[in-house]
Amino acid sequence: MSLILAMSSATVACNPPEPIVPDEAWETGEATQPLGPAACEPGGSLFAPGEISLPERSEYRLSISADGRTAYYHVDHEAPPYQTLYVTRLVNGHWTPGEVAPFSGTYQDSDPFISPDGRSLYFSSIRPVDGVLRDDTDLYVVRRVGNGWGPAEHLGPNVNSVRQELYASVTNDGTLYFASGTFDSDFEIYRSVRTRTGYAPAENLGPGVNSPDTWEYNPWVSPDGRLMVFATLNRPDGYGLGDLYVSYNRGGTWSQAINLGPAVNTEKDEFHPLVSRDLRQLYFVRQTWNPFVPSDFYRLDTYCLFR
Repeated sequence: MSLILAMSSATVACNPPEPIVPDEAWETGEATQPLGPAACEPGGSLFAPGEISLPERSEYRLSISADGRTAYYHVDHEAPPYQTLYVTRLVNGHWTPGEVAPFSGTYQDSDPFISPDGRSLYFSSIRPVDGVLRDDTDLYVVRRVGNGWGPAEHLGPNVNSVRQELYASVTNDGTLYFASGTFDSDFEIYRSVRTRTGYAPAENLGPGVNSPDTWEYNPWVSPDGRLMVFATLNRPDGYGLGDLYVSYNRGGTWSQAINLGPAVNTEKDEFHPLVSRDLRQLYFVRQTWNPFVPSDFYRLDTYCLFR
């Protein structure tokens, strides 16, 4: 059975027109197997409680290596630098206590993303450019050097602007997806194609994804560039404050985004999506704002999206 993410405006369906299967695991039906009712708890379940998801703090933007054994995320703090990147490793079925990533801890850093080949890690930061601290957030990358990471590289003016650039996702061919905007106006999702000398000028993904009346942000794009899950704020067909949506790349144009439905979205705020490389698991952040409850990571088997 081919399993694909496709929905009506509020629910998931298994047989949409023009199905796009972004990975062999879904094409063969090996990615997701039928689960009992208890395994499809609405809204998913807390991920790594007491190890990564801790009750006394807010964690954001999870990124897991292709082998599933290393994870990066960022944590909010009350004191400078306010946001710091952490790394943890899976040992004997448990995640080790998070450690500050070797290239983080001095400046406000957020939104880590490990490239599909594991050779680069992208993140957002307000660290200096040419020695000058920025008022807005830009995108950076560190690259593998032996068993560690090299110096942070600013992604340049074709990607970064005077707005906030956040939440990078990168495909196999190096195409960069990210959100850009301001907190006083809105955010939309862009992509920038990798060139031999850097990146081509960023281009807006268009009306299939972006809307002039809502925020679109937090794009996760499959390594082959054919499937995107992202967050949006206050859409009319939403279930709460922020919801997760899906769109498909059809010949370079992203299809009309559709809500992932009540299997994942609730009256609370869902955002920061990640889909595992085998497409079996959807990870995301859930936040409660009134009353405020620190955010944590949640996980949902993607089979639950088809029930």
